[in-house]
Amino acid sequence: MNNIKFIQTHQEKPIAEIALLLSKHPELDKNHILNQINGLQKAKIKLPSFYKNNAIVYPVGLSMEQCSSEQTAIYKSKLVAGKSIVDLTGGFGVDAYFFSKQFVETTYVEQNTELYNLVKENFKNLNASIDCYNSSCEDFLKNNTKKFDLAYIDPSRRDETKRVFKLNECTPNVVELLPQLLKTANQILIKTSPLLDIKQSLSDLKNVSKVWVISANNDCKEVLYLVGNFANTNPEIIAVNLTKTNPEIFSLNYIDEENSVVDYSLPLNFLYEPNASVLKAGGFKSLAVQVGLKKIATNTHLYTSTLLVENFPGRTFKVDHLLDYNAKSIKHLGLTKANISTRNFPDSVEQVKKKLKLTDGGNVYLFAMRDANDKPLLIVTSK
Repeated sequence: MNNIKFIQTHQEKPIAEIALLLSKHPELDKNHILNQINGLQKAKIKLPSFYKNNAIVYPVGLSMEQCSSEQTAIYKSKLVAGKSIVDLTGGFGVDAYFFSKQFVETTYVEQNTELYNLVKENFKNLNASIDCYNSSCEDFLKNNTKKFDLAYIDPSRRDETKRVFKLNECTPNVVELLPQLLKTANQILIKTSPLLDIKQSLSDLKNVSKVWVISANNDCKEVLYLVGNFANTNPEIIAVNLTKTNPEIFSLNYIDEENSVVDYSLPLNFLYEPNASVLKAGGFKSLAVQVGLKKIATNTHLYTSTLLVENFPGRTFKVDHLLDYNAKSIKHLGLTKANISTRNFPDSVEQVKKKLKLTDGGNVYLFAMRDANDKPLLIVTSK
């Protein structure tokens, strides 16, 4: 059996099972096969356009983990306009590939030679017209003489085992490189992990006109900063949740957020839970004011209204019962299972389940929270 035949035969199996099978076939390239099957399994969901192309070769697992999903890459490629773009941290080339569908000239830069060669071949098999450079971001910037409309850069954590919260703890260090970046391109689009603090990044970058906080199906994936040659102290923050239908979009700025005055209330007829992007963006007061809702409490980021508000950027529930936090009140309702969430609450979901003697599941959504008087409260809801 050769490598290709083995991959075709076993690509649906768990990786651990495949590794065990490979121990019986010393003639096969174990690392290559594991990379390809791992890549195929991830691409089936994450990169369907790549998955459909049988000629695509997949890199080591870390490159697959770090690359953008097709859903976020397509959305991102349409946020900015121009003729030419350079992707300075090319990686597996997903972003560069989708940018090439929007820009006339796309340049891909990657310092890892093995990954560079693999991606360059993939671009050919995808019929993508992309200029490729095997270089570090820093060396490319030093030697480049061309002016691009946009430079895209995705700095990564220097130490994958360490939690990172600041841009200058990533590599390349975009804060240090900013003067060179702005000589290379009219605008810079910087992608960061959601772990990085947005206000700290704005302070480090200074010239940011827009920020996009992007989630896919309520899982926060990345934060994008658009930087230009101008000072801006109050950029627009756009919270985006990509769904199977239309994206949920909510915009705010931090000056309005700071100055907003919010009304508070115990839960009324409807309860609203913001999506992950709104929560990451920190639009807690702006959301209440713009949408016309009351907030449950200052640090309880749930909202309520008497009349139903359509097109809320998140989930909407009908309030059925307000209960004290004890097992007796739950027993009185005859509840044995529920989908439990906690907000600004001392106990974890597991502790709540144990105390209330509930199991997961069913059509009931139970929120454990503190109200405006800091009192623990249970809200029993249905979607």
